Amino acid sequence: MFPTASEAIVNRAFIPTLPDELSVTAGERVHVLAQYDDAWALCVNGHGEQGMVPQECLDRPVASNQADWRNARRTSSLASDGRHY
Repeated sequence: MFPTASEAIVNRAFIPTLPDELSVTAGERVHVLAQYDDAWALCVNGHGEQGMVPQECLDRPVASNQADWRNARRTSSLASDGRHY
């Protein structure tokens, strides 16, 4: 389990098949309480209902002050000999 407390926007509807799953619709905002390595996330919707949702149904908005890690370049290394890469 990977604890988190972030907001996500549902990108496609999900209809539950088990009692612990949460029904969501496209465009809905949910809070992600936890992510699991089996590609499911524990979410709570605006009505306070809680349940599991497939992570593929969720989009996480990137804050405008948060840089895109794909464009990041490291300027130093943890090498103990003082070399910089």
